[in-house]
Amino acid sequence: MNNTCFTICKANQEQRDYVLERFPKIKKEKRENAIIYVAVNELDNIIGRILVTENDVPKPLFGKYWYIINVFVHPKFRRMGIATELVNKIKSQAELSEVLYLYGSANATVEASLFWFNQNFTLNSYGKKQDNVNEPLLYGNYHHLFSYRVERKTLIPNNTFNRIKRASTDEIQQAIDTYIYDDKKKAYFLSKLNSHLGFVAIGDNGNIQGAIIACPDSMQAPLDCTRLWIHVFVEPECRNQGIGKALVYEVYRYAKENDFVQLTNFDITEDNIGFWYEIGFDIFFWGVNASTGKRGATAMIRVK
Repeated sequence: MNNTCFTICKANQEQRDYVLERFPKIKKEKRENAIIYVAVNELDNIIGRILVTENDVPKPLFGKYWYIINVFVHPKFRRMGIATELVNKIKSQAELSEVLYLYGSANATVEASLFWFNQNFTLNSYGKKQDNVNEPLLYGNYHHLFSYRVERKTLIPNNTFNRIKRASTDEIQQAIDTYIYDDKKKAYFLSKLNSHLGFVAIGDNGNIQGAIIACPDSMQAPLDCTRLWIHVFVEPECRNQGIGKALVYEVYRYAKENDFVQLTNFDITEDNIGFWYEIGFDIFFWGVNASTGKRGATAMIRVK
């Protein structure tokens, strides 16, 4: 076993130059303002590094996020906790700098995906599956996008609205028919009806005031775990009463009790990002949609 001692420190100018030489495509402004920490051994040799750049969080949230461009540990010094300590250093510095989020991406190898998962980041993935589904999955066809909300916030129950109950299959179907307007999306949801679970908010008159639908979804290779893909709807006249938060909490509680690891909502836009941010979700921003002119985003929260 390698018992090498190491120290995590902010890179000096010589160390910065050494690290940045390996990333020639980073623009000049980003290079000058890059945040770099290194792990050095007893001989003051660099055995690990983390490279981060600062960016603006898009509207409607305002602030900064740090994008983790690279985490690297020399092969001879791996599995000593160096990468974890580098990430912990960035987490602590981000908190001191009032950064909202840490973002990054990595090839979806077993080692990389499990590393970020174990650092308590939320994970999303994109890429192209094998054309022939019978062939072994090539992990290089996927990237995992990861995010970490610096100011952690635990989702808590909303005691101002307690008329929530588990939805029946008929009530889930009614919610799909009522709240999903896109025909293709509605057809997809109805085709998966038997795998959905949900909760509904009941008004004083017995009518449904809102609903949440959750569908089990693989975290995708190579993680062997399951998240819940969620969709929440509240009648316009019933909003701003805590119903949406109460519905999300019920699914969160269910997920915690049934070994799901994450809740994910792909269908948020600039119009409702504030709701998901306020209740503690990570917000991963995407580019502006060419047809709508609005920026899409994914909201995620770790359950375990």
